[in-house]
Amino acid sequence: MYYLKRNDEQFSLQLDNFANKIGNYAELFSILPAEVSSIQADNVFFAWTIQVVKRYDETKKGWTSFKNGLRFGLNHINADPIPDSVITSPVPDEVEAGIQFRFTTLVNRIKAHQNYSVSIGLILGIEEQNSNRLALENVQPILKAVMRGGLVNLDWKKGGYDGIVIEKDSGAGFVVFDKDMRPNFIDPTPIPPASLSTVWRYRAMYLYNDGRVGNWSDIVSITVGD
Repeated sequence: MYYLKRNDEQFSLQLDNFANKIGNYAELFSILPAEVSSIQADNVFFAWTIQVVKRYDETKKGWTSFKNGLRFGLNHINADPIPDSVITSPVPDEVEAGIQFRFTTLVNRIKAHQNYSVSIGLILGIEEQNSNRLALENVQPILKAVMRGGLVNLDWKKGGYDGIVIEKDSGAGFVVFDKDMRPNFIDPTPIPPASLSTVWRYRAMYLYNDGRVGNWSDIVSITVGD
């Protein structure tokens, strides 16, 4: 779900934008009034929760400073009075756990609707601008095979992807060899003696959100043999 904001504050803003605008499209996407009310209640309660967490974090910092001054007798002890108790706004109507699941379920329904368009998705905040989206269709990693430290190293760049899946051909065709989530990859296979010198070939494909995306890289080859 490329559109989903992972940071709590950003997700709260995304949910707020969606909840405040979805009513205008409820009839278009056959969304019931109760469903609109539900996502709006989720928005209010989650936004309240985020604010409470922030206030407790700020109070914790104040208490930590007060505690350090109290223990170690720092000169600024008088500048750090006992922090005020956390005061929050009234608790809104509570909702069940699973706000993100309810949000993505409704969004997926909307995206699958015959009336959906990217322009509407941009208004609702469930599409990313093209400049912010990772290329997923034709992307391919660039590999470079080099000998380093007596082993074959595959140099590659991660970009915004999760990692790569690597296939290796040791002479009998390509087979899945390994995954690498952090460049660069070191093939642990011992190098054969010079009398058994051979060519190893590699290719890789990007991984994103637990799946393969794009195309296989160009094949890279390296001659191995002590």
